[in-house]
Amino acid sequence: MKKSALLFVLIIIALMATACGGSAPTETEAPAQPTATVAPTQPTAPETTPTSASTQVDITLTDNKIAASLTTFQVGVPYAFVITNAGMRAHNFNISTPVPPGGSFEDAVTQALLAVNLSELGSGESVTVEFTFPESAAGATLEFSCLIRSHYRNNMLLPITVTP
Repeated sequence: MKKSALLFVLIIIALMATACGGSAPTETEAPAQPTATVAPTQPTAPETTPTSASTQVDITLTDNKIAASLTTFQVGVPYAFVITNAGMRAHNFNISTPVPPGGSFEDAVTQALLAVNLSELGSGESVTVEFTFPESAAGATLEFSCLIRSHYRNNMLLPITVTP
């Protein structure tokens, strides 16, 4: 009887080991990772380096403030916006019309003349974007802004002027 009880225990242990086991990752294979999900983003301009034909504009984003080396621009002139996030939080950067009270921030981003996503402007990051103002921008009420709702409401914007 003792032999059959011992055999029964060994069979149970063997079954449990194969049922719960499975192969552990070897040194050459990485354990499976969950698929990352990414929030949809608005179109952005590709990062470039300033060309000699463009006028460089330095833009510094800090938490709830935008500073720029220029705020008056001319239609048809190529500008290289060197945008640096010197703040502690991620920001986005837009050239757009002001958001009216009760207006949609999502609509403002999709209608922006230029939109740089916050995934490109984390704390300490910098991007350079070439941009030329179209004729339709001349005389329009425009601003540089961070269109994250709370940042914009805390006055993270800077009015700009575009001339023909």
